[in-house]
Amino acid sequence: MPRLPRRAATAVATTAAVPDPRPGDGGTGGAVGARTKASAPPGGAQAPGEAAGRPSYAHLSWLRVIAIVAVVAIHTTGMTMTDEGLRGSAVWWTAAIVNVGSTWAVPVFVMISGALLLGPAREGEDAVGFYRRRLARIAVPLVFWHAFYIGFKMWVKDYRPTVEKVVGDMLVAKTYTALYFFWLILGLYLLVPVLRAFLAHASARDRHLVTGIALAFGLGVQITNAYINVRQLGAPALRLTAPTYFLPYIGYFMLGYVLRDVVLTARQRVVAAVVLLLALAELVWQHTQAADLPLDFAVALPPNTLGSVAALAAALVFLLARGTLDRGGRIGRAASDRVLGVFGCHLAVLYGLQRWFGMPDGATTLPGLALLLGATLAASFAISFVAARIPLLNRAF
Repeated sequence: MPRLPRRAATAVATTAAVPDPRPGDGGTGGAVGARTKASAPPGGAQAPGEAAGRPSYAHLSWLRVIAIVAVVAIHTTGMTMTDEGLRGSAVWWTAAIVNVGSTWAVPVFVMISGALLLGPAREGEDAVGFYRRRLARIAVPLVFWHAFYIGFKMWVKDYRPTVEKVVGDMLVAKTYTALYFFWLILGLYLLVPVLRAFLAHASARDRHLVTGIALAFGLGVQITNAYINVRQLGAPALRLTAPTYFLPYIGYFMLGYVLRDVVLTARQRVVAAVVLLLALAELVWQHTQAADLPLDFAVALPPNTLGSVAALAAALVFLLARGTLDRGGRIGRAASDRVLGVFGCHLAVLYGLQRWFGMPDGATTLPGLALLLGATLAASFAISFVAARIPLLNRAF
């Protein structure tokens, strides 16, 4: 089996699905689901804990907060992990473990949205009503943050936009790191009425079957694209652009709904936790040893968000959250409601703090890495909480 130098092997291992760790012009970094309050699940269901006999989804608020911490960690540690001069050091290993160990974050965000959106529609709400309500909610942040980061690049990167360049970057979902997720969520929103109708009338067997097929499709896209890339066969089978980014994630969207009412026993939780640790260890091992592994290994077992190991890890994180994150609902909801704003602003905050702390190419020490991550999270949440109190601006946060 062919092997490539470390840099090339890593590039293939991350093809098409792994976030670009650098807060640069056009990567596809980690992201966060569009705002869907765990305190008010769509579909007519009352808020968690409001009615006896109804399942509680309060844990999803805290899960969303933990997931955005993982997303910020991915971007904060990315440049450290890709610094070959640090390879093998304590800070490099820490960055690699945190970065790759957070691969589940994007799938979990999608699963949370599916869990809250794919239940029965609100009484009297048709597809038009859903689109009017939800698309209006995603449109403002989508437009605002794209405009913000175009201006940000003009300010800090001497970016000279043209209409052709701006439109082209938007169509391929590369205006700025992580903004692709707005397009991903927008595409999934368009499917909600259709998926709701199917899930409402399908048997459990059919729901599981179709969800499995959708997950297999996402994995198939990743494997096929990676194989084409390795064999240099030309264009990818499915290029992930603004109109298509959501397609490989439909399986995660449905999986969130399928798993939302599953409650693990104590013994099952122990087994799930052990398997989760093993799955994350495999991802870290595969990423850090990519240069020494056959190239086709990463093709057959993609170590990224659309890979089978990441899917397993995401499902286990989602299941373990229930029963672990059920308390502190009011605080969790308040923090969860600010996640969209944190997602939007954290890359600009990270860029500024890297330069303020004198580490424009990423942290090179453990204290520096901890400082950068902690400060980015604190500042991003603070900005989001303040912006949420400002009329009009709060619609983007």
